[in-house]
Amino acid sequence: MLRQNSRSKCEGARSPFQIIAQEGAGKIGKYLLIVIIYFQLLGAGVVFLLLTAQNMQSLLHALHVHVSFCLWILIVTAILIPFCWFGTPKDSWILAVIAMVCTAIAALFISISALRDHKHHEPPSPVTFKTFSFSMGIMFFSWGGSAMFPTIQVDMKHPDKFHYAVIVAYIVLLIFYLPIQIIGYTVYGSHIKDNILEILPKDFFRYSVEILITGHLLMAFTIVLNPVFQGLEDVFKTPKRFCWQRVAVRSILVLFLTFLAETIPHFGPILSFIGSSTVSLLGFVLPVICYVTIKIRSTQLVYEHRLNTLRRVFPIYELILLVLSLMIGLFGAFASSIASFSDLVNPKSYVLPCFINATWAEGTPHNDTNY
Repeated sequence: MLRQNSRSKCEGARSPFQIIAQEGAGKIGKYLLIVIIYFQLLGAGVVFLLLTAQNMQSLLHALHVHVSFCLWILIVTAILIPFCWFGTPKDSWILAVIAMVCTAIAALFISISALRDHKHHEPPSPVTFKTFSFSMGIMFFSWGGSAMFPTIQVDMKHPDKFHYAVIVAYIVLLIFYLPIQIIGYTVYGSHIKDNILEILPKDFFRYSVEILITGHLLMAFTIVLNPVFQGLEDVFKTPKRFCWQRVAVRSILVLFLTFLAETIPHFGPILSFIGSSTVSLLGFVLPVICYVTIKIRSTQLVYEHRLNTLRRVFPIYELILLVLSLMIGLFGAFASSIASFSDLVNPKSYVLPCFINATWAEGTPHNDTNY
């Protein structure tokens, strides 16, 4: 709708999501969105660094090469920084393709490995409100791509067909995720860990998956952080071409994420908290508010009662879907955030930062939330 009504605002925009928020929810909505997007994507970047370092350590350990987990975080950072200098997603589309292929093969191998390990079947823990809410936060994190959607749409040759791309993408994700979730829950039950790779048998499938997931994370890291990169470059008036300013801004940001990763060297509670507190708002609540506001403005209908306006502009089935999205998002934003935050601040799940005790960071923290 914005492209049709205000094409000049959208074409080539570095921060299209902020434009949507300002048009749909005013300046307050714009600044709220900036905080949510940056918190979500920076948190995702930290998780990607930690998981990549964990996989690299496991792979080299199998070859009897022992390198500290905290040192691996620094090595991974050095590998990733040059990839972050690409301009926009259209400049790094090949990375997205490689990441998707790696994920597809890894999902298949994880399912096969878990099925082969069915003899170690463990009963699942009882489902409680806290465990349900905590797991919901992790599930939200896996659907956190909405922060990048407008940036990708701006770069598309046919932006008006973006909704087809989104539908196909979510169907593909369901095909990837559902078998792993169902098989993992059925086979491992209460013994499942934040990183399912840690519990898989140490065989060809596990090591292959670790290589593939590491490849995915390395390729996806720069794509996930791209909206943040472009937003900061807009603030610092960085030219859109490749230049030293881009290299400086992006490198400093990645080094900042490295510091956070070294400070909080375990990602489970972070992942759930980010998913529940940001993705729920960004993927379910704010899009509904902005969509309703912008569509009503575009129709130029003015009624005395807002309810009449909604009924006139939106069909009943669409209103039901919008309300359902709001309810899911608000539940995730409050209930799941409280559950995941309580686990994040739990002393039993706390691990000392790498720069205080690198050996302690090697261990797996206790987690009271079994899911």
